[in-house]
Amino acid sequence: MTAPRRARTRAGVIALWAVLLGLASPLLGATPAMAELGYAPAECSVDVPEQHAHRVTCGILTVPEGRGGAGDPARELQLPVVRVKSTSDAPAADPLIFPTTGGPGGGSVSALWYFLDHAQWATDDRDVIIVEQRGDVDAEPTLDCPELDTSALAEDGRLPTGAALAERRAALLSECRERLVADGMDLAAYTSAASVADLADLRAALGYDQWNLYGLSYGSRLAMTVMRDRPDGLRAVVLDGVYPPNIDRFELTPQALRASIDWLLAACAADADCHERYPDLEGSLERVLERTAREPITVAVRDPGTGGTLQLEIADDDIMGGLFDAFYDAATVRVLPFVIDRLDRGDDGVVVPLAQRAIDNADSLSEGLNLSIECAEEVPFNDPALIEETTSADPLLTHYAGFAPVSEDCAVWNVPALPASENDPVSSAIPTLITSGRFDPVTPSAWSEPAAAGLTAAYRYEFPGMGHGAVWGNWYEPCAASVATAFLRDPSVEPDTSCIGDADPIDFLTATDIRPTTAVYRLDADLVRSPNPWQIGIAGVTVIGLGLILLYALGYGVHRLVRRHGEAPDGAVLTAGIAAGANLAFVGALALILLRTEPLVLGFGLPTGTWPIVLLPLVGMVFTVMLGVLLVRAGVTREGAVGHVVVLWIAAAVLVVFTVWVLVRGLVVF
Repeated sequence: MTAPRRARTRAGVIALWAVLLGLASPLLGATPAMAELGYAPAECSVDVPEQHAHRVTCGILTVPEGRGGAGDPARELQLPVVRVKSTSDAPAADPLIFPTTGGPGGGSVSALWYFLDHAQWATDDRDVIIVEQRGDVDAEPTLDCPELDTSALAEDGRLPTGAALAERRAALLSECRERLVADGMDLAAYTSAASVADLADLRAALGYDQWNLYGLSYGSRLAMTVMRDRPDGLRAVVLDGVYPPNIDRFELTPQALRASIDWLLAACAADADCHERYPDLEGSLERVLERTAREPITVAVRDPGTGGTLQLEIADDDIMGGLFDAFYDAATVRVLPFVIDRLDRGDDGVVVPLAQRAIDNADSLSEGLNLSIECAEEVPFNDPALIEETTSADPLLTHYAGFAPVSEDCAVWNVPALPASENDPVSSAIPTLITSGRFDPVTPSAWSEPAAAGLTAAYRYEFPGMGHGAVWGNWYEPCAASVATAFLRDPSVEPDTSCIGDADPIDFLTATDIRPTTAVYRLDADLVRSPNPWQIGIAGVTVIGLGLILLYALGYGVHRLVRRHGEAPDGAVLTAGIAAGANLAFVGALALILLRTEPLVLGFGLPTGTWPIVLLPLVGMVFTVMLGVLLVRAGVTREGAVGHVVVLWIAAAVLVVFTVWVLVRGLVVF
């Protein structure tokens, strides 16, 4: 979800605006640091769709690295800021601030697409201010570690696993650390508390008396740090998937994952089709984990860095990690029983869409910012012995390795732990909405209670069928977003939550709905999502060729009807026309199915009722062979005019190329 890096602004412009803000500081209420540094309009560091250009303005917030503790106060950090104007003619005076997509290190300005296309729950009433967190991907400087990109970790087109991957990652992470330190960056200066001070400077610079805060995932912890350290001007807070300071995240995550799995098992058992198809879903999962622990499976995905093929080995801990990630997305939960069952049946290719998504997202995080925060604020307060005790006591959780990799990274990153007070609960009377998705193992519903322990004006709600970020996922289910809208309009009144009771149970996608194949997913990847010029060229040229063959056959047929004779080998033109027509009908039918089928289904196969279209390319293949036979016979008997024979041989070549392309791509094996 990261956006391309661009030049932020000219130094002279920043200096000019710093002077202007310094003169205006009595009006803006700026701190002395902001009078010297400050906010200035600038070119957007993220692409803005032309149709939304009138709603988007951008700037740069310049702040000191040092905030009275770690860091150099003379070193300047530049944080991109994006303002999305409300669609209302009379928007509220208090905007909604969005400081990060989570992580930490997930970025924020790269999520502009969401606030333009999906966040009407916020923008219908007020402006939204998006600000990049210090050290994040689009901040300058950034703690991003390109040394850890997938292409850098891979060797000879293969991503190492186990101890080999851990060793290579540690070496590359050390390289990143050494580079950043050599550049003069103090890795201990990139904390939640420092980011909170940056937000306070932004509010002062922009001149808002009040604003609201939207904290998503780790952003909820950042928001609660604002409530603790700099609550001035804070009108209301939405915590969407809460990660409070007073929980030991890594100790509790295995239990949260187990709870999500239990919810999945219970929901499948309550769904008639899911229960009938997968009566022993937990047993299937156990068998998959045991098999991949003994012998990891290998799948091929596209390397997002090089565009080439990347071989992945997937072991039991990868399966559990993938399951954990799948629970993020409420839509993906619908297909998990199907995926688990296919794996249990030995269909390892079923994981390709999920593996590809994981690889595509692997390089979006600012790894350095993530580690600077987690290794200082969270990891030191978790007991590895307790985590081991929890995971070893459960046959499924023994395959989960969530803490060890983070602990190993922290040993390399080597930032000092913050005081134990970082684990204290936050006390506040600021109106707060806490939303949780029932399937979320990342920030589970169980954490909302300790989060609200010190909040005297908090509303807590769980949304069935939702994963991570119930408000954020409003395109899938709008209930949580509607609750957030009502809350922001009047935080003093408990919002209407009747939509929670109206929620439909999960509609699982099973073998009743999906005929398994990865062919369609791979076709979509090569032609649409990550265009492959060779594949597009082959498909385009052959389809055009098929159309020309069909036109030639039709024209020849009309000519023969009129003249009562023809100059082509007997039956060859008709055979070519039937072959081309069948293949074009297949292309059209497949295109229609792709347009009318739910994308989630297409990630794993085709609708079960579509199998008859396989007959069309088979007809095309049979008539292509017949055409070849007829042309060979014509060559022996010297039948037909040379011009027609040449055209028909070209037609045969086009038909053969298309047939081979369809077979190689597996499009006739549904």
